[in-house]
Amino acid sequence: MKPRRPHPKAKRQSPNRPIEFLIESIDPMGQGVAKIDNKPCFIAKTLPGEQGAATITRASKGVLFARMDSLSSSAENRIAPACEHFEQCSGCHFLHTDYESELTYKRNALADHLKRLSVETPDIRVAPAAQRLGYRNRMQLHYRHKYLGMIDPVTDAVLEIPHCQVIDERLRETFDSLYQDKSWTEDHQGQGHCELYLTDDGVSVQWDQPYAHGGFTQVNGAMNEVLRETVRAQLDDLEVSTLLDLFSGEGNLSDLILPEHPGIERVMVDYAPERAKLKEELSFIHLDLFSDTALRAFKARTEHTRFDVLLVDPPRKGFVHLAQWVKAYRPKKLIYVSCSAPPMVRDLQLLGGDYRIEQVNLIDLFPGTYHYETQVTITFK
Repeated sequence: MKPRRPHPKAKRQSPNRPIEFLIESIDPMGQGVAKIDNKPCFIAKTLPGEQGAATITRASKGVLFARMDSLSSSAENRIAPACEHFEQCSGCHFLHTDYESELTYKRNALADHLKRLSVETPDIRVAPAAQRLGYRNRMQLHYRHKYLGMIDPVTDAVLEIPHCQVIDERLRETFDSLYQDKSWTEDHQGQGHCELYLTDDGVSVQWDQPYAHGGFTQVNGAMNEVLRETVRAQLDDLEVSTLLDLFSGEGNLSDLILPEHPGIERVMVDYAPERAKLKEELSFIHLDLFSDTALRAFKARTEHTRFDVLLVDPPRKGFVHLAQWVKAYRPKKLIYVSCSAPPMVRDLQLLGGDYRIEQVNLIDLFPGTYHYETQVTITFK
């Protein structure tokens, strides 16, 4: 019997290999997609139809990642980015194209995600941002030794961004001072992060604390109002007496509903130990909704056996227990708000198919980036 020859190992793609590319499409993360060696290659800061040279930076599970070096042919919708840091900074993804194109890419990305659902999806309504720059009222910066800014995903080094264009001008003075006066390095050595955000009392600066530890707020105040009004409008044709607001925060999304529906009973649920004592005043229940026993614990703490409306605004990872809550409280409507479409679609798939999607709204809370907020209204049969 002849000895079996060992199976030859697949040749690994070497990082830092130069390539020539033609961008065929844009992926949901705002990256141009080319075909290199018959594999998808993702190249940030490029647009469909563009050709040029790039350098492979990483190969993983049959896909490639590259950084653009130069363009030999530019797309018609390419523009000069408004921020000098854009080409290297990982914070923004679409400042090299016009805003209309950006919204088109986002709408197409959301539509592709929704195709996974087994029910018919209505046309996506898009709410453009009031302004593309100068909107961000909360900013997290990373520091390593004396350098402060964004992490370069290729080099894993800190890229300083002293002329960032997306921050709210009310943060500007504090933001500038961190670059002009490096005395903060005396107390913050090594590496970590710094968070700036607006409060009622001015600008707060916190070092090495969990993100949004002072309470979560939307980073775009003007578009948050659009989101709140969009949620409120979903109940215009419904008589509502009870509302369950999961991941409620302080009632950001449900506060506008109350004046329109006098006498409504609202129950808010979220993980907020500091607010647990206010449960009687606010009908607030402090609860970890990701716990496997959350639904059982909630049933033990409320007299309600049904809610007319279920409003859900989970973190980026979604709410895998959603179907259980829908089954338990049989709402007439479900209003789902999401900052990440894939987990939202997964959660809706778990509902089964016995529902109708009444409306889908894309609210652009994060212009210049591939992120957006989605609001889906569902009625049950």
